[in-house]
Amino acid sequence: MPQNRPPTGHGLRRFTMGSGPLKRTSDRLECLARILLACILLTGVAVALAVATAVYTQARIEATAQAAARHRVDAQLLEDAAKPTSGNAGMADVEPATAVWPGPSGSERKGIVYVAVGAKVGSTVPIWVDRQGNRTTRPLDDGDVATRALGYAILTYFGISAVAVGGYRWFRSMLDRSRSRRWATEWAIVEPGWRRTIL
Repeated sequence: MPQNRPPTGHGLRRFTMGSGPLKRTSDRLECLARILLACILLTGVAVALAVATAVYTQARIEATAQAAARHRVDAQLLEDAAKPTSGNAGMADVEPATAVWPGPSGSERKGIVYVAVGAKVGSTVPIWVDRQGNRTTRPLDDGDVATRALGYAILTYFGISAVAVGGYRWFRSMLDRSRSRRWATEWAIVEPGWRRTIL
């Protein structure tokens, strides 16, 4: 068994910036700040997961309510979709056009819909409407719900991380300035005697 193997606590002492009489108070504070940063980053994962769960649950409820309140109908064009001008050619795949669609109780609704370029009068396009027959967006689906939850989780974790790392760097810079001032003060005391000794 090798005798020059470092003791078990050697690695831990290196992580905590050593030990003994040369270890300054500022070194111990920096070590504590480093441990605190690691704890905050780990806690941030749990917080982000909790946020994701809450957002997912809320978005799922919203998606269910939207699916119950919205449905698709076919809107019939009352005019040809305008062809893009020469300056806009190739820049848009859809154009606005006036259309009608059935509303509640058989009433008719009229409005602007977006259809493929060149769509002709009388053609139909599916749209989403609410219970009153007004145009609306499609309801949230499973992908939308998951994307929203993931997005909030990522934003939460990176927000916590940014604040924690920023605070740690600020604290370290304060410690470094304090060390520099202390070193300058001590050097001002030692330097005259040191110069007399070597001269």
